[in-house]
Amino acid sequence: MSSVGLSVEWSAQVDAVRRPKVLNYQVNDICNARCVMCMIWKKRRDVELSPEQFGAMLRDPFFSEVEHIGITGGEPTLRPDLDRFYTAALDAVPSLKGGYFITNGFSTARCLDVYGKAGAAYGSAGRVFAGMVSIDGVGQVHDRVRGRLGSFSRAERSLLGLREAGIDATACCTIVKSNVYGLEDLLEWALRHGVYVRFRVGEFIRRLYNTGAVDEIRAFEPAQIKHLVSFFYRLLLEYEPADHVKRTYKSILSLLTGGERLVCCPYQRPDALSVDCLGRIAVCAPQGELHAMTVSPIEVVEHLRTDRERIIRDQCRSCIHDYHDEWSEETVSKMQVGAGESDDLFARPTGSDTDWEAAAFDAKRCKHLMLVGWYGTETAGDIAILAGILAELLQANPQLSFTLVSLFPEYTRVTLPDLPARLTSRLQLIGRDEPGIALAAEKADAIVMAGGPLMDIDETRLIASAFLRFRAAGKAAVVYGCGLGPLRDERYRGEVATILRRASAISVRDQASADLARRLGVDKPIVVREDPAVRYVRETGRKASGRRSHIIRCFLRELTWHYRQETTPEEAEEKLANLIRRLLDANPTHSIELWSMHYFHVGHDDRLFARRLAARLDDCRLSVVLEPKSPDDIIQAMAEADLCVCMRFHSVVFAHVIGAPFVAIDYTDGGKIRSYLQDAGISERCFALSNLGAVPVQLDGPICAGSASVAGR
Repeated sequence: MSSVGLSVEWSAQVDAVRRPKVLNYQVNDICNARCVMCMIWKKRRDVELSPEQFGAMLRDPFFSEVEHIGITGGEPTLRPDLDRFYTAALDAVPSLKGGYFITNGFSTARCLDVYGKAGAAYGSAGRVFAGMVSIDGVGQVHDRVRGRLGSFSRAERSLLGLREAGIDATACCTIVKSNVYGLEDLLEWALRHGVYVRFRVGEFIRRLYNTGAVDEIRAFEPAQIKHLVSFFYRLLLEYEPADHVKRTYKSILSLLTGGERLVCCPYQRPDALSVDCLGRIAVCAPQGELHAMTVSPIEVVEHLRTDRERIIRDQCRSCIHDYHDEWSEETVSKMQVGAGESDDLFARPTGSDTDWEAAAFDAKRCKHLMLVGWYGTETAGDIAILAGILAELLQANPQLSFTLVSLFPEYTRVTLPDLPARLTSRLQLIGRDEPGIALAAEKADAIVMAGGPLMDIDETRLIASAFLRFRAAGKAAVVYGCGLGPLRDERYRGEVATILRRASAISVRDQASADLARRLGVDKPIVVREDPAVRYVRETGRKASGRRSHIIRCFLRELTWHYRQETTPEEAEEKLANLIRRLLDANPTHSIELWSMHYFHVGHDDRLFARRLAARLDDCRLSVVLEPKSPDDIIQAMAEADLCVCMRFHSVVFAHVIGAPFVAIDYTDGGKIRSYLQDAGISERCFALSNLGAVPVQLDGPICAGSASVAGR
């Protein structure tokens, strides 16, 4: 009996076996790349099925219902007869709907030839033909991942050439440690060329022999995970159109942040099988054991069944490989429960709240508090706010515990480690739509709007509804160290007025916020206090070093619709670029670093704006810090800079408290930044977007030289 054929006994019993719909065939086991996440390139050519043997295998009744065949490798274009495998599949499988490929694109002429022939054959037969070219970054990033100089230019030519030839080809990026910070460049390259990119996270896969690639595969540092969470949310919210891929990306987010796989996989069912170049079969392409189809069919069927059960039991929950499918039953159940609980908490209670008695708030008499706000989209300033609030409340009552409600819990899970462990040990995190939020609300003695602004944001309605719910239950609702505004939209003004009027206690971070509350009709006591983040900054013990570093550090942000004014976002970007150019020209011995206070896509990731500015100016002394930094990292960087150009509100707070030399750019058009500096008595450091030409750029001037610290205030 042939080593690649199926036995008569197997065929006779095929009706007892569920036939596969999808087949992944590895046409060879060698490669001409040297990828950091795959060790196939270390293999030498072995025995491989011929196209005729492949066709004979597919004619067995076991494969009679296959609808989709993907031919992979190794690198499949190294087979001189590759196109014949596609035509063999067409001839052998009447049920076939499509053929698919993936290639590293290193040999452009070969790609265009072989996939052009296969595409023509499938088009003539009325079948789908499509595939992917692996591109893991732009330029040197891709070359580094693939281990061959010139890999990117070759892959780019192959992909664009295939598309020009009418082949449905897209890009596929495998994310490993070496290309984490090159993903935005790749996405921008793809948008510029009209190319779609599918992103996947590298995984340990038996057939890639990569168990030793522990320095690259799922070896991300905390900052890299924070970056990946933000990046996948960008894909989810503004890039990826397909629901099945969105489900996979949500599953990847769960796995990156300590959770489990959320989606099923075709290999969990007998619908999909993998076959290697020797004709051996596996129930799972990443983790399945290979079984020769020449042994007893009963034995092979039992092997496949037990192997699938083992993989589902031991490996599926942690597998990050991007096989797309429906949500798992467990995921669906959790979503339904969480959505129901969330709807109940954030829906307006019935009845008139004039009949609900407002409960007083006393932290010393509470056991558990629910903290709400804009967490899940937090800036470095929001993390510092949370730290300050937790420290204050625990100082008042060391026995307190907390539930923090997050809009995007995956992101909050990777920012909480930036806080001292003594604070986070008292804190439980829960997503707005996660099961258990109803129990957390029932357990809480009060709800606390934990810092941040009450402003023109849709989610303000959620805070207002939750405040009413707590008041209806006879519990306290607290506004704690918040800012107010901008509030130009009447809808949001009404929601903020509801929050303030129903609050048991109100404290705000500046006098302007208190004045705005009065204009909203709030007649109860309002405490004006320092921003809660100030306490955190003080407790870091950081102070401006006073030593020359020859570095200017800028903490800029994009002007958004929330801060409407005469200066447009486009004009603001031009003015900021001109300011940086002036700083470079006036200080030829200095370099400028563009730092960020916000690293999450929702709320406008500062790094995307910084990248635009850097590309616009194209100066070797100007760089962008892409790695997400903790608040303490940012404060340390400010302490060491010769000048800080601060635009995000809390960058102003951080620089002021540690006594760093800084100027402030008021993107709020006379709002919170000017109010903060006026309260601090240093309004001369504040410059409007419309007047950036007045910002002094000589570092020895009186404004740029330093600032009075409020550390002892």
